[in-house]
Amino acid sequence: MFRTMVIAGVGLIGGSLALAARERGLVERVVGYGRNETTLRRGKRIGILDRYFLHARDFPEDTDFLVLATPVSAIAPLTRSFLPRLDRNCLISDVGSVKGRVVADMDRLLKAGPPFVGAHPIAGSDQWGPDAARADLFVRRRCIITPTAKSAPAAVKKLRTFWRRVGAKVETMDAGVHDRVLGVVSHLPHVAASALVNALERTKVGSLDLAEYCGSGFRDTTRIAAGRPELWRDICLLNREAVLKGLREYARGIERFAEYVRRNDGPGLEREFERALATRKRIT
Repeated sequence: MFRTMVIAGVGLIGGSLALAARERGLVERVVGYGRNETTLRRGKRIGILDRYFLHARDFPEDTDFLVLATPVSAIAPLTRSFLPRLDRNCLISDVGSVKGRVVADMDRLLKAGPPFVGAHPIAGSDQWGPDAARADLFVRRRCIITPTAKSAPAAVKKLRTFWRRVGAKVETMDAGVHDRVLGVVSHLPHVAASALVNALERTKVGSLDLAEYCGSGFRDTTRIAAGRPELWRDICLLNREAVLKGLREYARGIERFAEYVRRNDGPGLEREFERALATRKRIT
């Protein structure tokens, strides 16, 4: 499908996408870009990249597919630095977890081309870096495409085809709706898990190290708190309203539990646990 694919940000998602595209014969060559040459060198050594570059002035002029897998706040500025060497027909996309701000910024930046179509594969891990990448990461996982009225239909069709061919279940969604949904199902859980870990760290029981007493329940509940802090900083700030709305609802839920405990209200507690159990069973 593509001659030269540039991956900006060769971590779990970017690296996995490169591996998947290479394994399925969708690209002729993969070129990496990033700030850390050690990471890029590792990506080349383990077969993710054919080569890499460190400076925008070295962006390959024959690139026909640019994937931005960086923290979301870097997507538009990085694209601007590549613009002088970008072919007008190069398809540009991203894999960011926030879409509204990214899509708006890219529409303004690229109003004269090249075409941009936002995407978000709902796949991930608490691990990061090129060594965490794997070619089957997106198989049977949902990938949300967020085109706008300015998106070229041919570019949207090509991106949908690409994601289907790496194994994803592709869905189209308005960028604002995407952010409200992900604010609840992805961004809020990460903040909640991080707050729970921080509560552990701040709670003192004599001289005991509480981290040594955590069982599988605590580990499973807080696994996502091991994500990269700079990525989640950007996500929370760029999807601020949805995250705040989710946090307010979560705080009300915590307060309900607290009130039932204060009142020694067993039936109330049981109702809350039953409600959670019924909803949890619907999550596949």
